[in-house]
Amino acid sequence: TGLYARDKEDWRTCDSRGLRPLMMDFKPSMELPLSISRSCLVCGAPTTSAHYGVDACRACTVFYRKARKKKPYACRTITRRCIPSKDGTFACKRCRFDRFERILRQSNGRDAEQPSSSSTPHLQIPDDPPSLAVPIDTPRPRQTPTIGRPLLEQCAICYKMLCVVRRNSELNARPNPPHPSKINAGEYEITPSTYTTMNNACRFFVTAILDTSQMLFPELATFTRDEQWTLAVGYYNRIFMLDAVYRAETVFPDDMNKCLGAYTSYMSVDMADQFFDDCPYENSNTAEAKEVLKKFMGTALPSTRKAIHRANLDETEFDAVLILSFWFADCLQMRDEIGQIAERYRQQVLRELQAHYKEDLKLEDYAARIGELFMLIFNFDRSTDVNEQFEIYRLLGVFTDDTFVYRMCSRPAS
Repeated sequence: TGLYARDKEDWRTCDSRGLRPLMMDFKPSMELPLSISRSCLVCGAPTTSAHYGVDACRACTVFYRKARKKKPYACRTITRRCIPSKDGTFACKRCRFDRFERILRQSNGRDAEQPSSSSTPHLQIPDDPPSLAVPIDTPRPRQTPTIGRPLLEQCAICYKMLCVVRRNSELNARPNPPHPSKINAGEYEITPSTYTTMNNACRFFVTAILDTSQMLFPELATFTRDEQWTLAVGYYNRIFMLDAVYRAETVFPDDMNKCLGAYTSYMSVDMADQFFDDCPYENSNTAEAKEVLKKFMGTALPSTRKAIHRANLDETEFDAVLILSFWFADCLQMRDEIGQIAERYRQQVLRELQAHYKEDLKLEDYAARIGELFMLIFNFDRSTDVNEQFEIYRLLGVFTDDTFVYRMCSRPAS
C-alpha cells in the first residue's frame, strides 16, 4: 500500500481460475467472431464481446454494472493507480471501476461523472445495453437470498485505517518527512529498511492494531489491558510477515526477493549490509548480524512471496484471513469468555466467506479453498523462527532487553 499496497501460496488444490466469478447473470452482448478476438480494454484479458460500445469482457462488464449501484469502493493502495496483474485480473475494485469509467468517457467523448454545461444532452447509458445477437434460451440463474458481509466489510474499513495510520506515522518519523499533500497523494519513496525504522515501525503497527481492533471487535473494550495486549502482540506476530509479502505483490510484482519490512520501507538481501548502520550500540557485532540477516532473508523472502503469489487471495479472502488470525491460538490460553467470543467471530467470518464463494464467485466446492486459507495462517505464523533470529541478535549485541521489537517478538506476554 505506498501508497502502494493493499492487494496479492502452495497448498492450492483448485485451479486459480476457479476463483473467478462465473458470469451466470450476464446480459446478452455483442458477440464478435472468434477469429477477431480482442483484448479487454479494462483488464487486458482476451474477449470476443463488446459491451457498452467498447471492447470489455463479460467479467469486467458485470462488475461495472453492479459497482455502479453500490457505494464507491476504496482504492486498495490508496493511490488510485492500481493496474491489472499479469493474468489479467484486478485486485483493486476501485481502480477497475475507474478504468472502466475512463474508457467509457474516452469512447463517448464526455465526462460521465460531471453534468454537461452544453445545451446538448448526453446519451445516458442504460443498465442493460441492447445487443446485436441474442442467444436463444439463455438460462437465468435462480434468485437466492443473499447473506450480508458486515464483518468482512468492516474489516476492510479497519484495515484501510490501519494502513493510513502506519503510513502517516512512518513518513512523519523520517528525518525529512514528505509534505502532507504528497503523503496523501502517495507520492513518496519506498526506502530500504534499517534497524531504527524497523523498531519504530513495529511500535506504530502494534499501536494501530490496538486502535482498529476495538473498532472491529467492540467486545475488546471490556477486556483487561493485559488481555488486549496479549491479543494484539499475538496478532502482530502472525500477520506482519503475511502483510509484508501480500503488499509486496503490488509494490514489487516482478521482484520476488523483496518484501515490505515496514509500511513505507522494504527489505531484501541486497540491503542487509546497510540494515544495522544506525544500530546505536557500539559494542554490537553488526558484521555477524548482517550475515545472519542475509541467510534468513535469502530463504524466507522467496518462499513466502511464492506462497502468497500462488494463493492469489482476493480482497475478501485477505480480510477473512486477518480476522481468523486475530482470534487464533492465543484465545485458548485465556479465560472462557474470550474463547467463546473468539469462536463466535470465527463462525461468523466463515459464514460470510462461504457466502462470498457461493454468491460472488459462484463456487459450489470451496472447502479445499478454506483449508488453504488456514494453512496460509499456519505457514505465516513465523513467531518461532523470528524469535530464534532475535535471540541471536541479542547475543550479538544489536538487540537489548529494552529494544521494542525484541520485546514484542521474543516475550509477547510481557
